[in-house]
Amino acid sequence: MDNPALSLCNSKLGVRSVRALLYLFVGSLTVTTEAFTSLDRHQLAADHLPTEAMSTQDLYLEAFYGERSSGFIVHAQLRENRLFVIAGDLHEIGLTIAETNATQWVPLDSVAGLSYRYDIPTQSLVLHAPASLRHRQQLGYRPPPPVEVRRDHGLLLGYDVYARHWRGQSNASLGTSLNWFGRYGSLQIAGVSRSGGEAVGYRRLDSYWTYSDPIRMWTWTAGDLISGGHSWSRPVRMAGIQWRRNFDVRPDLITLPVPRFDGSAALPSTVELYVNNILQYDEAIDSGPFVLNTLPRISGAGIATLVVTDALGRTSETSAPLYVDHRRLAPGLSDFSFEAGVLRTDFAGGWDDYREDPVASASWLQGISDAFTFEAHAELAHDLSLAGIGGVWSPGRRWGLVSTALAYSNSTAPREHHESGFQYSLGYQWVGPVLGIDVQSLRRSRGYRDLADMDTDRTLTERWLNAQDRATTWLQIGRGSLAYSYLRRRDYRERLLPQEFNSTHSLSWTQNIGRRLSISAALFRDDETGSGGNLTFSIPLQHLAYVAVGAHRRSGGSMEPQAQLRRTTPYDGGWGWWLQGGDADGGYGQATVETRGRYLEARAGIDWDRSARGYFVEAGGSVAVMDRQLIASRRIHDAFALVYTGMGNIPVLSENRIYGHTDEKGYLLIPDLRGWQRNRIGIDPDQLAANVQVAELEQFAVPADHAGQFVVFPMAQLQPAIITLLDQHNRELAPGSHAILHRADEHRGLPVGYDGEIYLDDISTGARIEVQQQNLLCHYTARPSVESKPGFIRLRLSPERCEALL
Repeated sequence: MDNPALSLCNSKLGVRSVRALLYLFVGSLTVTTEAFTSLDRHQLAADHLPTEAMSTQDLYLEAFYGERSSGFIVHAQLRENRLFVIAGDLHEIGLTIAETNATQWVPLDSVAGLSYRYDIPTQSLVLHAPASLRHRQQLGYRPPPPVEVRRDHGLLLGYDVYARHWRGQSNASLGTSLNWFGRYGSLQIAGVSRSGGEAVGYRRLDSYWTYSDPIRMWTWTAGDLISGGHSWSRPVRMAGIQWRRNFDVRPDLITLPVPRFDGSAALPSTVELYVNNILQYDEAIDSGPFVLNTLPRISGAGIATLVVTDALGRTSETSAPLYVDHRRLAPGLSDFSFEAGVLRTDFAGGWDDYREDPVASASWLQGISDAFTFEAHAELAHDLSLAGIGGVWSPGRRWGLVSTALAYSNSTAPREHHESGFQYSLGYQWVGPVLGIDVQSLRRSRGYRDLADMDTDRTLTERWLNAQDRATTWLQIGRGSLAYSYLRRRDYRERLLPQEFNSTHSLSWTQNIGRRLSISAALFRDDETGSGGNLTFSIPLQHLAYVAVGAHRRSGGSMEPQAQLRRTTPYDGGWGWWLQGGDADGGYGQATVETRGRYLEARAGIDWDRSARGYFVEAGGSVAVMDRQLIASRRIHDAFALVYTGMGNIPVLSENRIYGHTDEKGYLLIPDLRGWQRNRIGIDPDQLAANVQVAELEQFAVPADHAGQFVVFPMAQLQPAIITLLDQHNRELAPGSHAILHRADEHRGLPVGYDGEIYLDDISTGARIEVQQQNLLCHYTARPSVESKPGFIRLRLSPERCEALL
């Protein structure tokens, strides 16, 4: 177990051990061990001490709790029958005392409840402290420090090409995204070009600059953006500036309330935590109080059982119910989003445009306690103001999740006739190991408006949401599940009277039978579209393949069979395909082949129905520009690394798996890194030639999201050689002669073996050799010839010159 006390003592133990030995030697001269062998708080009396021990005496003692060493040596003083210890040392060994000045001397007999014994022969201090005096051992989760990202500069181009021919018409589209990244964040521009059909030309999608700070967990965005909000508000597209909390830059930070388990151990013990009878934590601890903070790996309700087993084998168990969800924030944590700009309307339509009037939006989330999280939201426009509050509460932190919100809006637009209105929502959720339920209800008055309502063409028929009710429940049945959902909504249409409720019911069932067969079935009924159902059987095959057959029926129609046979493309690269067909609308079919490689991903196929036949092709990938290199890759969805070794065909590891080999220039692009996380990249030494030298075999790349990092592994190709040294008469030097090697900053002696041979591990950059023979000093220069091939070589060298020694 990682013990903070033990880690702190490592820096002090060496120095203090030396001091302890010195004081032990001095103490043996001043304290007569025959007079006493140990002193406790009841034995430090003048009549038990020799005269020499009455004066102040410095001691360095190893601290024990009972028979267990704390791993620390404390500085103590023996003064007039009393034992004093520096307050800072007491804190370090885990005692809680009132003194805050670390340099203050504390008499141990003044600490209420503390018993101790000073053992002279072993120079140790044995303590017996109640739980109230011991520091609580912090177990389990601790907030990690922010990651240190390296923001290298580069350019990333993503592309996606799609072409199709159907019913005598052909069309093509090219989607592109350009991302410049570096020290000051990233600048991204995305768009799509189309040809054929009615839509011809280029359409820009999003353009924005963004910068994230992992220390403050902030993200700034300027340009096209999506506003923040809560489950009871509606985000909108805007163009402007945004400042928001971004927990994605700290993916190892747990933001939800972490259950806390307190306890105390009288002896060294083992702590185990079971959640729903599954072991989730196991650690050995010292005696004393402890607190365990850990995140149970469940979602919803569960039973946590804490088991403490001491050194004597005695076991104590404590059980408590808990509820884990991802909507609450831990106490003290906040989440927010502030944005201001202009609305972007009809983004998915044909006249994507920006409004002129400025708007603003603000959202706030605050963890108040383990059970309650507060929510607030506000919107402001030229003719609209809105404010709302809400909250998420877990009763007793075990009885599910209650959510509620209330918002008020006021519109001053002329056509709105100065209308105002309310929106309120109420919901409850319970997720258990076997049963789950989720119920939500929302109501809006006729005059309620938000920024999302402004994103519409008011000349068209309007549908204003008036009421919505949703209920979902599911039940685990053996190796399957049964779920039912109900949705009911009512709209205002054309600003007239509210319409009747429109409801949808659906019932689904899934079941695994045996090791391979999986069955799924569903029934649905909608007031507008009618009813129907489907039944599907699927069986996984070997080599990433599976087959699925089923049937579908809609209201008023006949049964429509359908089938699919597919082999999934391996993620590491390879080929895949699928065949599918059915009897809907008179019959249809499709045959597709796809591939995923190092440089792109592509698929092509044909499809047909009873009246026509067509074909299509699609390809996508990325192109990165770093270190003045332009390198193609398959699609890069998050971060990547460009590895450089300076040598070709070097095997590169990504998370301990061989990803690929460097090209002839020594470069390899790894496209699957995770932004804001430590990604392990290394070189596989087992596949390197014997004459290849690597300075380091492993590095951690920590790029920002949607960015790249340049990772360099310095490598060199050595030229080992056995050199036969000759004297000025071309005779081999006698064995035992002493040679001196001069190479770069290296100067060392070399023994000369039989036949005048010496061994050098590398002469690729040349080497100078000096040999003294009697009264002569001969100089040699070793370098590979132009014809030398990589690998081991042999050379015979005659001296370039010999100098007489004075």
